[in-house]
Amino acid sequence: MTNRIALNIILVSKVDKALENGEYLLKKSFNKTARVKAAFNPYDPAFNPVQDAITLCIVVLTCLVQCLILNAFYTPYHMLSGGITGIAILLDYTASIPRWVTLVLLNIPVLIIGAKRVNVKFIVFSAIGTICYSVMFSLPFVRDFTIDLGENSELLSVIVGAALIGASGVPVVKRGATLGGMDILNVILSRRLSVPMGNICICYNIVIMAALGVFFGLKPALLSLMATFVSSAVLNYTMAGFNHTVTVFIISQKWDEIAPHVLNEMKRGVTFLNGEGAYTGEPRKIVYCIVRTTEIAALKAIVKANDPKALFSVIETKEVVGRGFGIMN
Repeated sequence: MTNRIALNIILVSKVDKALENGEYLLKKSFNKTARVKAAFNPYDPAFNPVQDAITLCIVVLTCLVQCLILNAFYTPYHMLSGGITGIAILLDYTASIPRWVTLVLLNIPVLIIGAKRVNVKFIVFSAIGTICYSVMFSLPFVRDFTIDLGENSELLSVIVGAALIGASGVPVVKRGATLGGMDILNVILSRRLSVPMGNICICYNIVIMAALGVFFGLKPALLSLMATFVSSAVLNYTMAGFNHTVTVFIISQKWDEIAPHVLNEMKRGVTFLNGEGAYTGEPRKIVYCIVRTTEIAALKAIVKANDPKALFSVIETKEVVGRGFGIMN
């Protein structure tokens, strides 16, 4: 009797566990479906088919442009770009494996991993970028595209080619998309390890360039490394724009005289922050405002005219959106 009761208890516990597992799998499946629907839900205010179509066109066009640039400026000197594209080019140089084959094979697991951890729409555009990149590399007119820069023009190829690669990537990044490859893993690893994406890129790109150096010598590896830094610098600079924004803190006894001039003459907003002098213990107002770099001289002139002894601190600002600085996308 006791054994039968114990057996029934075990059976009931197993059934309960099976039901819990089934419920978990059902919820997991539902959550995945919900994520996909949420990304392309026409009733969602964030859903915009026109903007998605524009993003798609930009991704396709950027793939074509970058493939042409790589063949024109990088291939003649056995240079590489970074990430999975760099691996594909390296295998093309060393084993004559078509670039599109490597791109497809290496991007499939990356997309699968990213599908579970990154925004669905981001993954969709990444998959489209991967397909486009693979197709573009296989087109005859892309493979045969060259630009004659004359003899001993390696350095010119590095500067021009890398600058074009960096600049061409800006529209894609601004649209919140990617061309696939290591960009997805960069996002995941950056979140997991709390390490900036730039540091992750440098680590694996150094490994890729070292492999290039083993097969083709130090010169192509160094040129490729230089090209990677140039393209990254151009991308970052272009993303920020030529007209950067800065945050300015002004500590002055005449804050009430400075602020009206900024508001009326520069048409910029001003915020007062409450501060306290550590030495004197006296309360004081701190003038806080955000301006473009082209407006710093005008702001400095206003401060100097009202209080030449004021403390004027300028801090570079990564991004500013809102009234007077552009719409938040």
